[in-house]
Amino acid sequence: MALQALLLSKDPEVHRTIRRVLDAANIDLDLSNNADQARHILMRRKYDALLVDCDDMPNGPLVLRELRQGKSNKSCIAFALVNGKTSIQQAFEMGANFVLDKPISLDRATRSVRAAQGLIMRERRRYHRHLIKATGAILVDQGAELPLNITNISHGGISIECSRKLDEGGAARVRLHLPGTKRTLDIKGEIVWSTPEGRAGIRFQVLSAEAKKDLDTWLEKRALPLGGGAMFINATI
Repeated sequence: MALQALLLSKDPEVHRTIRRVLDAANIDLDLSNNADQARHILMRRKYDALLVDCDDMPNGPLVLRELRQGKSNKSCIAFALVNGKTSIQQAFEMGANFVLDKPISLDRATRSVRAAQGLIMRERRRYHRHLIKATGAILVDQGAELPLNITNISHGGISIECSRKLDEGGAARVRLHLPGTKRTLDIKGEIVWSTPEGRAGIRFQVLSAEAKKDLDTWLEKRALPLGGGAMFINATI
């Protein structure tokens, strides 16, 4: 799956340069020349990168600031395009990861995009979900344990199946045993979604240093290259 980027700018020269750089990097580009339109798009779609013309686009800086306060795109890589009004320090304070001066240098933009790709792929791997066949337990009803099946897992959380509906927003303490490991992981989290049939998603919140190390090691050993290959791996293999 190709990476996705959104460019907020009215500058035709910026459009041409950024499109040339992103096409060479195999990154799909959407264009917007209106800040309100861009804000609406960012609420509805997930992007890997956002490029904002801060000095020559009305309300451009506002879009950059709001990016970090939203949900769907708060972790995407942000570029601030500046034209002498916004300093590098101010751009970083707005939430930018990279700053490009206008007129944009093709060479510098290419180097920055390559660096951004590494950050994007690292973020994708962090939340990449692995299919898994494993069992565990969740503590409910004043300490009683409810058996569960784990259907997929990432660094950030798990999807589970159990015998009853769990309360969304509730705290969760899960014990799980990953295939091929000797120790049981004890992790505290939050139930972020659930269904009446007993399926649920749990976001990890508190892991001991030992549990985090064990989980990271297990996931890294099973990590697959992203893009063009299979998206999931059966953890029992």
